Amino acid sequence: MAEFLGYFIWGLILAVPVAWLVWHFRLLRLLPRWHLPRARRAVRLPPQLRPLVIRGRPWREVTGERE
Repeated sequence: MAEFLGYFIWGLILAVPVAWLVWHFRLLRLLPRWHLPRARRAVRLPPQLRPLVIRGRPWREVTGERE
């Protein structure tokens, strides 16, 4: 347990300056963007599925309302 605590304390001591260097020199911009969420694209439905509702909003070309 003492060995674990020693490594844990040294890890904290070393993590703070490394995190500051990464932040100060903006080194995260050099990493690939795979960790960022992808931009959402508009969903295109085929004509037979136009009346379908996605996420509570009807497809924009649907006309007419409920009676």
